[in-house]
Amino acid sequence: MNPTEELARNTLLGNLPEETRRRLTARLDRVDLPTGHVLSDIGRKVTHTYFPTTAVVTLHHVLQDCFSAEVAIIGREGVVGLGAMFDDRPSADRAVVLQGGQALRIDKRALKWEFFHSPELQQVLVQYTYALMGLVAQTAVCNRHHRLDQRLCRWLLAAQDRLPSNRLAVTQEFLSHLLGVRREGVTQAAGRLQKSGLIQYRRGQVSILDRNGLEAGACECYKTSRDAVGVPRSNGHAPQAFVRAAMSA
Repeated sequence: MNPTEELARNTLLGNLPEETRRRLTARLDRVDLPTGHVLSDIGRKVTHTYFPTTAVVTLHHVLQDCFSAEVAIIGREGVVGLGAMFDDRPSADRAVVLQGGQALRIDKRALKWEFFHSPELQQVLVQYTYALMGLVAQTAVCNRHHRLDQRLCRWLLAAQDRLPSNRLAVTQEFLSHLLGVRREGVTQAAGRLQKSGLIQYRRGQVSILDRNGLEAGACECYKTSRDAVGVPRSNGHAPQAFVRAAMSA
C-alpha cells in the first residue's frame, strides 16, 4: 500500500484531494495503538492529533470524583485530539484506545500549519467538528433520558460498526464507566439482552446473536449518531458476528 492509499483508510483524509494527501504524507507517522493505551488524559497537554485507520478510540469526560461517561466513540471516520491545534491548555477529556489497531499521527503544530494552508482540509475538519458536537450532544441527551438497556444496545451497535473484525476487548468495569452507570447495572442490562436472545456472553465473550433485534431495542440515538458522523452500518457478517468482552465479575 502506497502512502497516499494508507491515508485514504481514514475517511476524513480519504476525502482530501490527492495533492493535499501527498503533502500530508510527509508529516504523518503510522503508529500502532494497543488496546487500553491512553492517548490523552485529564490535566495533560495534548501534543499530537490521531487519525484512526483500524484502531477505535473512546472519548469520555471525567468528573472530580472520578465518575465518568463516554461522550463519543471514534474510528476510521474521525480524528482524535483536533482541538489541540488551537488550545494549549491541558485536556479536559480522556481518550482511550478501545480496540487496538493503527492510526496516523501528526504533531499539532504541523496540522495547524496545514489547516491554514489548505482550504480543503479546513472544510473537512470543520465539518467533522460540527458533526462531532452533534454526536456529543446526542449522547448527553441519551444518557439522561433513555433506559440502560437501550443505551447498551446503542453502544454495542456503535462499537460493532467501527470494528473490522467485530471483536472487542473491554472490561465490565470499563463499560460501566463508559455508560456512566454502576457495574451491577451493566450486568443486569446484559443479562436482559441475553434472555431476549439478542446477545450471549460467557467466559469473557459477548456474542451478538440478533443485530436487527439490537437495533430494534436501541433508542433513536444510535441511527442519529451514526448518520451524523457518516459511519457505515455493519452488516454483521464478519467472521463471527460477536463483540468480545471481559465481562467476568
